[in-house]
Amino acid sequence: MIKYIVKRSGVIEPLYPDKINRWGEWAASKLGKEVNWSEAVLHVVSTMPETVTSEQLQESLIGFCLDKAIWEYNRMAGRLYSSLINKKLYNDNKPTIKELHNNLYDLGLMVRLDYNEEDYEKIERFINHKLDFNATHYELHQIRFKYALRDKVNEIEYESQQFVYMRMAMALAENEKQDERLLHVKNWYDHLSHKRLNAPTPNFVNLGTPHKGFASCCLYTTNDTAASLAAGDHIAYMMTVMSAGIGTHIKTRSLGDTIRGGIIQHQGKLPYIRSMVGAIQANLQNGRGGASTFHYTAYDPEVEVILKAKNPMTPTAKQIRGCDYSFGSNKFFARKAAKDENIGLFSYQTCPELYESQYSKDPNLFEELYDKAIEENKINQFVSARQLLLNVLNESYETGRHYLHFTDIMNTHTPFKDKIYSQNLCQEIAIPTKGFDTVKELYEPYIEGKGEIGLCSLAGIVVSNIENDEQYADVAYYALKMIDVCIHKSEYIFKNLEDTAKARLSAGVGIMGLAHLMAKNKLKYSSQEGRDYIHELFETHMYHLISASLRLGEELGNAPWMDKTLWPEGWLPIDTYEKKVDDLVTIENQRDWETLRKRIIDNKGIRNSVVSAMMPGESSSISAGTTNSVYPIRDYDLNKTNDTMAIHYVVPESSKLKDRYEIVWDIDTKDLIKCYAIMQKWTDQAISVDLYRKVQGSDKVGTSEMISIYLNMIKYGLKSRYYLNSLTGKSIASNSDIEDVVTDIDDKESECESCSL
Repeated sequence: MIKYIVKRSGVIEPLYPDKINRWGEWAASKLGKEVNWSEAVLHVVSTMPETVTSEQLQESLIGFCLDKAIWEYNRMAGRLYSSLINKKLYNDNKPTIKELHNNLYDLGLMVRLDYNEEDYEKIERFINHKLDFNATHYELHQIRFKYALRDKVNEIEYESQQFVYMRMAMALAENEKQDERLLHVKNWYDHLSHKRLNAPTPNFVNLGTPHKGFASCCLYTTNDTAASLAAGDHIAYMMTVMSAGIGTHIKTRSLGDTIRGGIIQHQGKLPYIRSMVGAIQANLQNGRGGASTFHYTAYDPEVEVILKAKNPMTPTAKQIRGCDYSFGSNKFFARKAAKDENIGLFSYQTCPELYESQYSKDPNLFEELYDKAIEENKINQFVSARQLLLNVLNESYETGRHYLHFTDIMNTHTPFKDKIYSQNLCQEIAIPTKGFDTVKELYEPYIEGKGEIGLCSLAGIVVSNIENDEQYADVAYYALKMIDVCIHKSEYIFKNLEDTAKARLSAGVGIMGLAHLMAKNKLKYSSQEGRDYIHELFETHMYHLISASLRLGEELGNAPWMDKTLWPEGWLPIDTYEKKVDDLVTIENQRDWETLRKRIIDNKGIRNSVVSAMMPGESSSISAGTTNSVYPIRDYDLNKTNDTMAIHYVVPESSKLKDRYEIVWDIDTKDLIKCYAIMQKWTDQAISVDLYRKVQGSDKVGTSEMISIYLNMIKYGLKSRYYLNSLTGKSIASNSDIEDVVTDIDDKESECESCSL
């Protein structure tokens, strides 16, 4: 039982019950009947030693609240935690923004922002530290230890939550016109602090500091030469240094192919994959090695070796587990798998035109060149398309880290004219790349027709916190404007990359908090009403992003490489999406797309080559106090961990909305695919599509189900699939009776509707 409190000053005083009761009552105020503050106070007071510090008392109260695993208690913990942070960092005497920035500048943690005394005085009136009392504990904890500026070596902290957002806002608006920039500071700060605009980690930690790396995603390809392959490894190495995740596509010949007219026999792709993995893991990112996804296709002669490289049961000599893998296929392959026919495998050396046609905008070109190669006896290695697909899908279930991408769809449903060979680490970025001839070329200005690294900068709109359509439009504008500023503020390790990034201005603005918004509106992912709502929401999202990019184009000029896209011709996502998606909804398009199209044509394009992508937001969604990206929730409360800390996460408003949330494990996979397909209709890049399967007891995932899911994805025009998550899977089957699959696919009354491909 507590009797004495040791104050921060060292003074010891008796415990005053009335004081601690008022403290508990304040922390629980307006949080509803779910919170019993007196129980929390009584428990802590009665279970702690006779003498404790005031900080220990606060931490014990916070711990009691977190153990409840209820959202309202997490909010109470947040209020107590905010008070604790204020005492710990500032001893209840917060500095002004100017004072803090001067201190951080003297410490070398910030640059000198170009604002005068009068500007700082006005900006001081914008900041609202009381907003911290509206935050959950996990929001504050995430920002405190992941995003706020601090001396990690000596464990000295400097920034609380609102100071972080203000630093970001001021850095973003620094170079705006003198008569407008304070307005931009306020608008950016308001959207960030009210959790409407979500920023990626590089923006949180680098804006306003000497560090100028803001890119989130990097992808590259190689040419079929030793020098180009070396350039690919150099890209992987140096971009890992710059904290980017890597999407890799190695364009080279296959095992046994000739080199130098047959003097040397090609040793295949595994050594090059292994070299790439060594490059990305040579440097640390936040205490761990870098990460990459290697992209290959169904027609690669080494496909059966590559697809097993991640599996721990693969012989060591053929095992490369240091990266993830993404299997590429197209509608031609899907038809072959559905009909249980063979496909021919071909090398880049023997069939270069056929290889390139996998990434063509012409849906018929690949099949024409494939048939021609068969006639000319250039293809002499054949495998069962169905068995190959089953092997790939089995790896997805066994490792969870074997992804899918669809080479034809990602090159047709896009505004880009140039080829897209791969996607990024997380499978939501789909932009052009081109191989480099030498490492030296990376450090030189871009020359037309030479190599190009794909780079994309990200942002998110927290839809559960958007109040109206006008506000959505404004957040979309500031999301793209933030990306624009960061692209131009960045310091690039390669001169070539700087030139192409500023010429493309590729942006990926996604959605956060969809599950929370659906619950607030009493909607399910698995319902027709839910699908219709998703259609309307994602149409709104894309409409406002394109409109915002058009506005930025009018203000700042279009992307210099706008002519490398279809935007000047009036391209819109409604022109190239898979029309079968229309069967999934009962509503028509809600926006005036033809008027927008005319404005785009009149303006000869927009500011950005692309504007949208649905990325995972596991980290940044925590700081926004919302649900992750576009995914349904996995559970009502989770312990989320990374390399440095653990987070007690509780779904927003879980007590109030518990009956409205839909747990992802209870959603049929095909219902989820339908939702993703609707999102893809309105997305010019791609989606980090996660799928989920509950496998318990004697339940098994049979071949029929696996193939049916794959065919539904390609039928409805998805570009990719990211993680395949299994819940308590004890017995996952993949190679059961093939006859079961034949029966399901050939039966028109079956649930698989994709055989008409």
